[in-house]
Amino acid sequence: MWCKMKNLSLILAIFSIGAAPLAAERLEGSPSQMQVMQESQRSGEQAIAQIRKAYEKGAYDAFLEEMDIAYRNAKEKNQLTPLAEMRIGQTPEWQEWESRAQKLQEEKNGALLALIQDQAKTSFVEKVRSATDKLSNAEQQKALTRMAALRQMAPGTGKSADENRLIEIDLEYEYKALHLDLPGASALEKREKQSALKMERLDRMAEAAKTFQDVSLQKEMTLYTEHFDARLSQSWDIADLNALAGGRVKPTNALEEKVASTLSLYQEKFSDLTKQFIAEH
Repeated sequence: MWCKMKNLSLILAIFSIGAAPLAAERLEGSPSQMQVMQESQRSGEQAIAQIRKAYEKGAYDAFLEEMDIAYRNAKEKNQLTPLAEMRIGQTPEWQEWESRAQKLQEEKNGALLALIQDQAKTSFVEKVRSATDKLSNAEQQKALTRMAALRQMAPGTGKSADENRLIEIDLEYEYKALHLDLPGASALEKREKQSALKMERLDRMAEAAKTFQDVSLQKEMTLYTEHFDARLSQSWDIADLNALAGGRVKPTNALEEKVASTLSLYQEKFSDLTKQFIAEH
């Protein structure tokens, strides 16, 4: 039961910031008021494009190597076991929860889109639009669903050696994301390095897929790589809106107030849904 509740807490965290679980690449934390004010004119697309350029030039290599060392040390000391044990797979309860939460997510996105329907194009309106974009077709969604399922599985529980390889890589980067320790770093720097970690994770997964025997998984891995940066961009914009909804940034006009109020309302609905679901199970 404890593991189930830990998993539900994780899902709630994903949904409460507005990110669809199979569409967005969640970024931890929320930007500060000063940061959002400074970044207000930069879209998630612009931010991720700049990070991608820096990543490909090797600007994050030293940081990524430090994370590799920390992970290897943790693995040698058997410190990954608690994290692995939280991965109980996509149980019937998980699937039922995800179905309910996804419906509420779609309702929330519809409410947000209604708010900006007749609004002139501004950087804020585009952030809201970005946060609600679906980003995938049916075939891509199937691939995202399979990758999401692997993210809930413990090492060695995959149906094949290929699945187990992806599970191992994902567990490694989940550990790195959870243990991202940057004393003195700004919230913006942490967000950028979280994105760099996700880019490296994707590279590792794509490289592993080149030698897969499972043709279907290999194809789905290819589909998963498509629009990956767009999903990172979406998560960036969602984090900015989450700061507004959480009161860490003050609205500057009526539209921002309405968006903040709507997001707060649905965060409460997701919280109520979680409490109800736990009570039922």
